[in-house]
Amino acid sequence: MRLLPPILALPVAIALALAPAVAADPGGPSAQRATAAQVPAPPAAPARPPPRLAIDRPEPHTPIRDGQRRRRLLAGTWYFRLDEAREGAARGFARQRSLRGWRPVSVPHNWNARDTTFNRSSHGWYRRELVLPRGSRWRRILWVARFEGVSHYATVYLNGREIARHSGAYTPFEVDLRGLRPGRNRLVLRASTVRGRTDLTHWRPARFNGSGTGGWWNFGGMSREVYLRPVRRVDIERVSVLPRTRCARCPARVEVRTLVRNTGRRARQVSLTLRLDRRTVLTGSARVGARGRREVLSRFTIRRPRRWRLGRGGMHGLDVTARVAGAQSAYHTAFGVRKVQRLSDGRVLLDGRVMHLHGASLHEDDPAVGAAWRSGQRRAALRRLRELGATVVRAHYPLHPAMLEALDRRGVLVWSQAPVYQVPEANFLIPRVRRNAVNANREMVLRDRNHPSIFAWSIANELPEAVGAGQASFIGAAAREVRRLDDTRLVAIDRATRAGGAEGHPAVRALDALGVNEYFGWYGSASPDLPTTTDVDLGPQLDRLRAEYPRVALFVTEFGAEANRVGPESEKGTLDFQARWMRDHLAIHDSRPFVNGSIVWALKDFRVHPTWGGGNPAPNPPWNNKGLIDESGTPKPAFWEVRRLFLAPHPPR
Repeated sequence: MRLLPPILALPVAIALALAPAVAADPGGPSAQRATAAQVPAPPAAPARPPPRLAIDRPEPHTPIRDGQRRRRLLAGTWYFRLDEAREGAARGFARQRSLRGWRPVSVPHNWNARDTTFNRSSHGWYRRELVLPRGSRWRRILWVARFEGVSHYATVYLNGREIARHSGAYTPFEVDLRGLRPGRNRLVLRASTVRGRTDLTHWRPARFNGSGTGGWWNFGGMSREVYLRPVRRVDIERVSVLPRTRCARCPARVEVRTLVRNTGRRARQVSLTLRLDRRTVLTGSARVGARGRREVLSRFTIRRPRRWRLGRGGMHGLDVTARVAGAQSAYHTAFGVRKVQRLSDGRVLLDGRVMHLHGASLHEDDPAVGAAWRSGQRRAALRRLRELGATVVRAHYPLHPAMLEALDRRGVLVWSQAPVYQVPEANFLIPRVRRNAVNANREMVLRDRNHPSIFAWSIANELPEAVGAGQASFIGAAAREVRRLDDTRLVAIDRATRAGGAEGHPAVRALDALGVNEYFGWYGSASPDLPTTTDVDLGPQLDRLRAEYPRVALFVTEFGAEANRVGPESEKGTLDFQARWMRDHLAIHDSRPFVNGSIVWALKDFRVHPTWGGGNPAPNPPWNNKGLIDESGTPKPAFWEVRRLFLAPHPPR
């Protein structure tokens, strides 16, 4: 391979073996050679030969726009083997040189993407061959791999040696590929979905092996992309932008935090240049210690900022360059200027206008690819959200960065939530669990605080109704950490509400916003000693929440009813029942001016667990059929009814 000058050729200099391996074609050249040599025919049922290695380079295309300029996507062919017995570590899968037992896959990838029966917790192994050109110049380069999301516990190996671990499926982690040698190298990752009782999202015993399952399917694998970038002396690892403005027509004071890394053996003076919309706005320098990191704070003012608006978007581009002698690193990001404000009466303003939001929750589940969404699945969801007239989106975990970037451009707000779900009080009494839950929030904010579409950070979903000491400690610690990192958005929590339930805890009152998950008239939305509630009990319960939390902004973050069959409107589980139920609940929400928004659960049907009933007299396990769209992508009657209501003109508040 011809080598280019190092500064120009670094992004493509590392060759990545494993292009798609194809089984021998009976009519191809190998078959013709066999015929010529008169080789005997193979047995009737031969063992499948291992795939063949081939050279595959990283791609310049990156689905995510935010990031380092010289990173490359590790797409193409990876190799995978399932490890149901969890023996791969002992059997040396990380050290295996041959491809016997492996099969080619493309990443993102979930090994149980099409499973609707077992929901097993397992191990899966992925590998990629890296071929480093020979020559001393390449040894001076540090290659960094970035994994955008591995479900759920990741262990990374390089040439058989463990080099990193990470937990959490929805936030990225980076790994230094130290120890790369000229010639062939093996990058291996083990993904584990084996959960324990202190897991933050899937703590319940599973039917298959008792290791844990939760409120959605336990997809396993590399659910999001992998990137590779070269680092020579200096690296910009992260750029965070927080614009502040006093009013809709005021200048914006922009705070930029640049995390700079010096990979050299001595301290260096690093020069920084910030370019806003391709014009230099700031230059400076900072000293970074040997093999150290430093977060550099910069500030500048935009006198007439482009405002980010609902339904329109409106972004500023920011490029940051760090230079040392003979090397540089460049990072591109985008941000929007808008002001989110909570009034003392619990109303929320966006640039001085009262919010009246309507939207739906997303869940990354596709019948063909599972949670390993690609651009096609994201485009389909965005098309349906636009068709629905949604102005707000929610999920139980940080959405894919490319999805957030698309929502930024379209002007759709996001209620972003850390993956801390239904953790019992006994677990919150364990300091390690509280620390992990706070860290899940920290990782969410650090990754996503550049996105103007995000207006609220929800620290958890559906924790125990009675707030105990452990939960209260977590709420306080998480809120403090989120506000330390970002004081320009709402800090919220989502709670299930029931008539007669425990409410009014000081820890919740200290937050900016409360997400209300209500299923009145579907589940038994009342305390055990009260009769089952109906739709007419919803309004009084919302009034009660308003009285308990007079200064907290209230949003209905979940409401929905299952629908999987044709039948009368009075029968739970029918399509007509769902449409009528959604219409009635939206009318109740809209009748309360203190409700700032309503978010349907969910946009599309998704898998939960093999015995899911969901309150439906005739369930369709494992599918949660509360979606406005069924699992095949067909809108239900409720979709069109909700669309009509979302697009109807609403009186000013």
